[in-house]
Order: sequence, then structure tokens, then C-alpha cells
Amino acid sequence: MLWEKVVVTARQYLDDKNINDSAEFNDIMFKMKQVDFDWNMQFSAASLMCEIVWKIAIGKENTQEMRRLDKLFSPSPIATHANFRGCNSYKTGTMPEKGALVIWRRGNSWQGHMAIVSNVWDNGLFDVIEGRVLVGSQSQFIQVQEQKGKQSNLPFRDDKLNIIGFIYPPNREIA
Repeated sequence: MLWEKVVVTARQYLDDKNINDSAEFNDIMFKMKQVDFDWNMQFSAASLMCEIVWKIAIGKENTQEMRRLDKLFSPSPIATHANFRGCNSYKTGTMPEKGALVIWRRGNSWQGHMAIVSNVWDNGLFDVIEGRVLVGSQSQFIQVQEQKGKQSNLPFRDDKLNIIGFIYPPNREIA
């Protein structure tokens, strides 16, 4: 299933693989997108990592899907969530599932965060794999980390990140 490939791909970057050296990161269209959308903003590393992992998992040979993902992903997690919610090809919801993107919003602002759900536990907790800019990095090195024990049912806080939803990968077999 595709969700398995998403999680396996994301986990590869936890080890010794450098997401900054990804072929998707160095693609000409992707570089143009970075310039057009100002990927240098504070939350862009998470968005960038999620987009790269989904594109690798889905596969470059699926050019129609790659073009669709180019339009759906944004440097803003909030805009990405809105784009996917308006697309008939992808489902969104409020429950964590492995391989899904989880989107947070800071209070009611336009700022947010994005990660990939790597595990879901029976008690409502879930783990995520996320990208962050390595502190003090001049070359915008993206560090990929796994965070455990996230909750989706926390009360709203204006000064914190609040989950606004999940974006699920297409439910299909991968060759």
C-alpha cells in the first residue's frame, strides 16, 4: 500500500540519507517553486520534506500525479491543507492514519506546521516524522526527526499549534 511506502521513505531520511541531496529537491521545477513561493520562511522545511517524501513514494513515472502534487503542495501548511481539501483525488479528515500528512495551525494565524504520521497507537496517540531547518545552518540543511506521542484531541490554544486535519495518501497498491 502507498501509505507503507510513504512511511518507509520518510524513515530513510532519519538514518544516513540527506534529504537536501534528494533528486526531487534538485529538480529544476522544484527549484523554481522554491523561488516563487519563498521556501525560506520558517515552516518551509516541514512542507518541503513532506512534499519530497510523497513524490518519492508515489513515483516520478506518474507524471500526472506529480503535476497535481506540484499544484497542491505549498510552502504554507495551511494553504496545502486547503488545496488538498478542495481536490477530489485526495481525502482529508480528523483521524491520524499511517502515511498521512498532519497539519497544525498556530492559533488562528496563517502560520503552521506539517509532518508525516509514522505510527498510530490504540490510545489516540500518534508519532510523526518531520523536517526542520538545522539551527545555525547557513545552507538551509533540513534535519529529519521523529517525534513520538502527538495527540489530536487537545483543546484549542491561541498560542500553540493546533491540529486542523490530516491528508491521506491515495489508497492504492504500489508495484
